[in-house]
Amino acid sequence: MDWVDRMNSAIDYVENNLNNDIDYEQISKIMGCPISVFQRSFTQITGIPLSEYIRNRKLTCAAYDLQNSEEKVIDIAMKYGYESADAFSVAFKRMHGIMPIMARKPDVKLTFYCRLHFELTIKGVYKMNYTKVNREPFKVIGRRRTTPYGGGTWAIVKSDGSAEFMKELSGHLCDLGLCFGFGEDGSNDYMCGIEWEKEDIPGYESYVYPDATWLIFEAKGAISDNILGSTWHRINQEFLPQSKYKKSGLPTIEKYVEWDDAADTCKVEIRIPVVIK
Repeated sequence: MDWVDRMNSAIDYVENNLNNDIDYEQISKIMGCPISVFQRSFTQITGIPLSEYIRNRKLTCAAYDLQNSEEKVIDIAMKYGYESADAFSVAFKRMHGIMPIMARKPDVKLTFYCRLHFELTIKGVYKMNYTKVNREPFKVIGRRRTTPYGGGTWAIVKSDGSAEFMKELSGHLCDLGLCFGFGEDGSNDYMCGIEWEKEDIPGYESYVYPDATWLIFEAKGAISDNILGSTWHRINQEFLPQSKYKKSGLPTIEKYVEWDDAADTCKVEIRIPVVIK
């Protein structure tokens, strides 16, 4: 079974269990990789966390049930994993703009999120350059936080003086972003830091990478064109499925060589620890 088939099998599993508990270990078995690796890839490919996709699909199906059955609101809420009618109503209104009971009235406007289906489309005219590097163990120190959205940790270190402190320590910008993975709620476990060979710094987390093989890709262009996101998308949808490599499960790194919001330009090295499939 190739990567695209596995992705679709994982979606099949999710769709067949929208009104049951989603077993993330089962998804991991289907994909043949740690769930954290799948969650990172899913977000980078689709633009939304896996948990958000599941929530959107549950609320889409709940709206259908409200319109096409006589089930009580509380029963539908419980069916899709909500512990109370109030929690269900809040989530339903956030997505659909109305309370659940209103969905049973005629001529109401509801939101529909389609089921995902993955297909592999590779346009050979668009080449991807990469560098393979074997690195000995190295340490990163920085601030590691879990935030509800990607990039939240950067906002923290830029506002609390951490980024400036690490710049003074290293003599260059705080330039590394380590992605440890996404939680079931879509939160992002992320660390902003620098390479560091000396003793740990009180108040700062450290992470030591073991010997590893790395693939390095470059995202260079306009920030407004989402060049970083589109490069991640191509790595996950085009390069990795067809190459002999797969992510090892170690945190990936974004090395910010240049990021100039005023000039709308960036150069970011995407560094992925890999093993042979």
